[in-house]
Amino acid sequence: MIQHIDATRLAPAAPFTQLWVWVASLWQRAEPIDVIDQRFNFLPHCFRWRGDVRRVRAIERVWEQPALGVRPARRYFEVVCGPEQRFVLFQDVHVGTWHVSV
Repeated sequence: MIQHIDATRLAPAAPFTQLWVWVASLWQRAEPIDVIDQRFNFLPHCFRWRGDVRRVRAIERVWEQPALGVRPARRYFEVVCGPEQRFVLFQDVHVGTWHVSV
């Protein structure tokens, strides 16, 4: 299976969107996940969360949040794993750990 990546979706988010992501992240809870497989050594393909293994069927959106104060830089992925299964995964860019926003 070949996954086509649309370059327009990888464009940086608008300033308002970046601000909203930052404000929402202040109240956001995150749980660690284990990314089992990655595509192109970059995109999550399969991950384990709460004991269940989930396969990423599509990546809807990718965006980055630069480091702000003590918060490290993060790379976000909005993924679809099945019907009614959407998750926002993020990677701490400096440490390399993965989390899911709950």
